[in-house]
Amino acid sequence: MSKNYQILALKWRPKHFEEVVGQDHITKTLIKAFEKNRIAQAFLFAGPRGVGKTTAARLLAMCLNGSDKPSIKYDVESDVIKQIIEGRSMDVIEIDGASNRGIDEIRELRENIKFAPLEGKFKVVIIDEVHMLTTQAFNALLKTLEEPPSHVKFVMATTDIHKVPQTIISRCQRFDFLPITNEVIKDRLKHILKAESVKIDDSSLDLIASKSDGSMRDALGFLDQILVFSDKKITDEIVIDLLGVIPTEVYFDITNALHDKNGEELVTILNHVKEKGYIVEDLIKGLINHMRNLTLMHYKNGLDLMGLSPELKKLYKKNKYDWSLKDLVRISNSLSELYASIKRFSDQTLIFEMTLMKFLQFDKSVDIEKFLQSNVPQEEHSIPEPKKTNSVPKKTVKKAVKKTAKKISEVTTDQVKDSWDKILGKISEERGSVHALLSDCIIKEMNGNNLELISYDSNEFNQQLINDNLGFVKDSINEVLNASIGVKIIVDTEVEKIEEKPDNDSVNQNDVVELFQGKDTM
Repeated sequence: MSKNYQILALKWRPKHFEEVVGQDHITKTLIKAFEKNRIAQAFLFAGPRGVGKTTAARLLAMCLNGSDKPSIKYDVESDVIKQIIEGRSMDVIEIDGASNRGIDEIRELRENIKFAPLEGKFKVVIIDEVHMLTTQAFNALLKTLEEPPSHVKFVMATTDIHKVPQTIISRCQRFDFLPITNEVIKDRLKHILKAESVKIDDSSLDLIASKSDGSMRDALGFLDQILVFSDKKITDEIVIDLLGVIPTEVYFDITNALHDKNGEELVTILNHVKEKGYIVEDLIKGLINHMRNLTLMHYKNGLDLMGLSPELKKLYKKNKYDWSLKDLVRISNSLSELYASIKRFSDQTLIFEMTLMKFLQFDKSVDIEKFLQSNVPQEEHSIPEPKKTNSVPKKTVKKAVKKTAKKISEVTTDQVKDSWDKILGKISEERGSVHALLSDCIIKEMNGNNLELISYDSNEFNQQLINDNLGFVKDSINEVLNASIGVKIIVDTEVEKIEEKPDNDSVNQNDVVELFQGKDTM
């Protein structure tokens, strides 16, 4: 490696405000401020890591000291600008708030800024991670920050604006930096790679941009790592192997298994994930983002909000699920709670696997509004079978007709009782809540071609749940019996009154007294 080698984040650091990407709302405002000569005495840059806060602070220093008067037009090759870029300018004081956070350092700073600048027009004080200063240090800075000497400008940067006192914020001109979008990161990487004479495909750029999580510095760091491994051609396989990026197909494999309630397939996928050594936190975060994309698919312009490449959009259009918005939100909430607590567990893989297994047991959500609007009969009644809709494919109907001819024509009550445990077991595998309600029912008799079951549960919600799943219950019974019979559930709401009637055969206290003529036998 050459002695003059620079990492891409330093080599391609912007030298003018026009070169800063993804923060147009800030750079345009600062450019206008210099054009109108309305420059604040203190600036506060807030935002996530790697989005250009420190870079913007240095560009401010260049604009203040790069020419005879404050201007965005300066010579990058001049000695003053080179000194600022290389961090050796005596007029630009850069302080790390994490290591110089005490009141003594701030007092020393206040003494130093009293002296006039050596070469430029201003002394520029840049305090990085300013939220790390102590309360006493902030208090020592207040007066100087509000009324600094005319030759001093303060620029403070922080990744945690909530820890900066309001007294400091109110004395600064605040700018909020935003995470850089994947499209902007991709365009910037393309520009850099073209200048570096390196070829790359779009899918690789998508992976790098997604992995960087809105940070341009992270994206350039990942690109540096990849360029060390590859020569002149970068492929998505190289990116996946080097950065440990989880392919989108893995998330689709997981949701396919959950949607189909295919436990064996889910176990196979989890084994594959374990073999690849994916980081559990990245998996959970990627799944949450995947569920968010599936949620947006329910809306008209949802695909535009995803911010995905055309290839990924086609993949989402191709893989459609019949999950409702309530189902997607319920799964997303569970994943979010897991992501927030996963660091507490030593075996994160185990917790993640068991959470996915729990999702296999989820029933579809019940719309509470429809349930409350429904009129559930209170007296003894039979719950009608749900009407058949036209959404069943024609091929499925033809197969069902062919199978009906081979089924048993008559089913007896004893046959149902003999197979009842097997029927309940089959229902339990797919819908545990329905199994719990059906276990409390008793078999009355076969009335013609209808199986009559008696339920003593008068709860309206439970009645509605059985009603909604009656078609599923009938199909499960017919599949086990290899028959074609109907199911009729009779709700007996008088069972509690029967239990309250006194038992004539029981012996009460008065009978005992009368039998022994009121005498104490002890």
